[in-house]
Amino acid sequence: MKAVIKSTPSVFKQREKRRNAARFLRFALVLFFFVGIYMYVYRHLMSAEVVAGIQSDRQGPVSWVESFYWVLTTMSTLGYGDIVFKGDAGRLFAMGVMFTGIFYIFIVLPFVFMQFLYKPFMEYQTGARVARKFEHPGGKHVILTHYDSISHALMEKLTQFGYPFVLIVENLKEALSLHDMDFPVMLGSLDDADTFEHASIHNAAMLVATDDDIRNVNIAFRARDVSPSLPIVSTCSRDASQDILDLAGSTHVIRSSQQMGSFLARRICFTDNFTHLIGSFEEVQIAEVNIHGTPLVGQHLRDTNLREEYGVNVVGMWERGTFEPPEPEAMLNNHTVLLLAGTEANFEKYDAAFKEFAHNTAPVIIIGAGRVGRETGKSLEEMGIPYRFIETDEQKAEMVSHAIVGDASDKSVLERAGINKSPAVVITSHNDESNVYLTIYCRKLRPDIQIVTRAFVQRNVEPLHRAGADFVISQDHMGATSIFNLLRRAKILMVTEGLDIFSQKTPRSLVDTKVQDSKIREKTGCSIVAIRGVAGTVITPSPDDQFCKEGEIILIGDEAAEKAFEEKFCHA
Repeated sequence: MKAVIKSTPSVFKQREKRRNAARFLRFALVLFFFVGIYMYVYRHLMSAEVVAGIQSDRQGPVSWVESFYWVLTTMSTLGYGDIVFKGDAGRLFAMGVMFTGIFYIFIVLPFVFMQFLYKPFMEYQTGARVARKFEHPGGKHVILTHYDSISHALMEKLTQFGYPFVLIVENLKEALSLHDMDFPVMLGSLDDADTFEHASIHNAAMLVATDDDIRNVNIAFRARDVSPSLPIVSTCSRDASQDILDLAGSTHVIRSSQQMGSFLARRICFTDNFTHLIGSFEEVQIAEVNIHGTPLVGQHLRDTNLREEYGVNVVGMWERGTFEPPEPEAMLNNHTVLLLAGTEANFEKYDAAFKEFAHNTAPVIIIGAGRVGRETGKSLEEMGIPYRFIETDEQKAEMVSHAIVGDASDKSVLERAGINKSPAVVITSHNDESNVYLTIYCRKLRPDIQIVTRAFVQRNVEPLHRAGADFVISQDHMGATSIFNLLRRAKILMVTEGLDIFSQKTPRSLVDTKVQDSKIREKTGCSIVAIRGVAGTVITPSPDDQFCKEGEIILIGDEAAEKAFEEKFCHA
């Protein structure tokens, strides 16, 4: 199998050069043909003029050397004048030869010059700006093999946290464009082992393949040949590709649609008032809870006594898709969703206290039965939450159960799906314009419904929030975060777009420092969720708790806050 893959030719690499060479060869053959014909005709006409006495000043036969000399000087329009026809037939012939020469001089010669001299020279000069070999800066770097939205988001993260990387690009035009965007680009063929050698693969921390499944298999296969122990991360869109990528040598395979569907399903919390687990750091669990219709509504956060009564601690709050820090004076309302930290026992105690309040058992509406929509349905089914699809494509609708064929922008279709009673709607279209439209429309029809949606491009996350979505996540950001987590080998829980809960080993600068003296929130914007030490885990520590040498800190914050924490404490 290896021999077959390695012997596969690069079909398109030299196509343009071969085409130009074939054109030049055709022009050259035609030229030689004309020269041969003209030499023959010249000998015939000049010999006829000598025999007729028109060329009275010369005698003897016309040689082939003289014929070639005359044709060459005439076609090149030099016209020395030492050999000329004196008859009309010869002069007409000479004009034909001159016109042929002019054609080649003004058309063929510029083509040859441009294609075989000037253009290669300019390509060399231009291409010289793109490296063919990665200049290793020292330390471990990341090798990227494809430029797309996921790798773009990953490169931003790598740059933000100071990780060196190189992007291998096969097309010179694309490489130049990315080079002008100040990305570290290396030109090379991904089916050539030397390319990976030039990318310093033996000093790399990770190789990332985010192209289509077939290309990723080929890249992983070849990279694994060069470096048997290198961590290789590949993305895939089809279920069957995961096993093939594993066999090809991928260390980690990320199924973006499954990851996105699972995340969207976990965000739904309007079906009841129970805690909904979204992740954990060993015994420290993170959950969200809807307080609609509970006695917590109308209270200030400081008056709820959640920590004292149930052991759970509020680490954040959602208000219509906006995340807010847990200020003691914050007023809770029917639209508030609390982000809680606690242990499994703490959450069980909380759920037991609020189990008497109303549950909404109406089906969740999933708009779109594509890959992400189907994965969302699978996750909801595992969670025991009923759901119903709305899909315009009949073939996709047949792939799922509980589907209504129709346009979600049609009010009657939404009403058939149960929009008037549904606790939540999940919008999974890959078209962000449609997602914005449907978010606004669903929010107008049901101001109190929970709206969870995906963004295909990260820049559309903020418009979707403004349109009325409670939770939004972009596929490129999620994929980049997952890959980055594998690189750092640290636990990072993505709460929503741009907001993470992450763990850090206690920095030396904080060892034996009290929480109140660390000023972590003031200096970085991060909030402490929990600290671990030899004495155990403390969820939301008091101001007098200290950080231990072999301990760990769990924090919540956006990307800027996370970077600020590393800069101010980890690199201090």
